[in-house]
This record gives sequence, C-alpha cells and structure tokens, in this order.
Amino acid sequence: MTRLGTARLLLLIGAATLAGCSSSRRIDGSGAATFERSVAMLQNDLPARRRDDFDVALAVIFMRAAAVDAGDLDADGDVDYFDARIVSDTAMSLLTEIQRGNLTSAAEKQGREVAAAYFKQLDGLGYDEVVELAGDLDVGSYVADMKRQVSRTACEWQGTARPPPLGNTSRIRRCD
Repeated sequence: MTRLGTARLLLLIGAATLAGCSSSRRIDGSGAATFERSVAMLQNDLPARRRDDFDVALAVIFMRAAAVDAGDLDADGDVDYFDARIVSDTAMSLLTEIQRGNLTSAAEKQGREVAAAYFKQLDGLGYDEVVELAGDLDVGSYVADMKRQVSRTACEWQGTARPPPLGNTSRIRRCD
C-alpha cells in the first residue's frame, strides 16, 4: 500500500471513529441534573456548525413544548408585529440560555410540568433525532408568513394613531 493510500485509510478510520463517538451520545431525561449534563456532553462532542443546529433544535422543541407560538401573546386582540417580537425575544433568550448551559433552569422557569415533559420528550435521543424532531430548521417560510402578517397589520393601522411596524413607512403597502 502506498503512503497516500495509507493516509487515506487512516483518515477514513478516524472520521468513522469520530462519527461513531458523536452519534452514540444520548440525552438522559430522567432528571434535571442528568438532562443538563447529558446535553452538555453532547454539545461538547459536536463541531461548531452541528452544535449551532443542535442548540436551535433544542430551542424549537422547547418553544413547541411550552406552547410559545405566534399567537396573540400581548392579548390586544390581534396577531401583529408586537406578538412576533415577543416570540423572537423569547426564542433569543432561550437560545442564549442553551448556549450558556442553563437549559434546565430556563425550562423550569416555564413550570416544572413543562420542564418534565420536555426532558421526557428528549430522553434517549441523540443529535440526529433531536434535529429531526425539531423539523426543518429553515425558517424562510415562517419569516415570509410573518412579513405578510406585518403587512396586513400595517394596513389596519393606516389612519390610526398607532405607529406602523418597525417604524418604516416607506415599505408599507397601501390598503385601498
């Protein structure tokens, strides 16, 4: 075997070993402490890009478990920019807590029942299963829906004292 062939074989064996190690980690959702520790160990085994995807997937699953969606969160009678802002702020706060390693405490802020259900839902899952459970991480369609909603809301605000979303009147569709 040539030197190049040996190097390729060693590289292939090394890659297979790394793939096997990172995919064998599983989340232990049997309790808060074991959950936090197992998530941290899984995060530490992942390369940066996969860790980012994993963290986002954890946040998406939690947002679903806690029933945080784009509904009328400020209870003003309509779903608008301000509701989307609340969802965005909640998601960013949660993602920050996940990246800091404070996922358990962030989950428990929503209530012990929500946290326990979240831990149970993720129990036994590895990276691939968590990302799959979160679904497609492409948020393009969600952003397009939110833009349409903001546009509709801007039309409703036209002629009222309430300011248009984002303070940008140049792109607001006129509603005639």
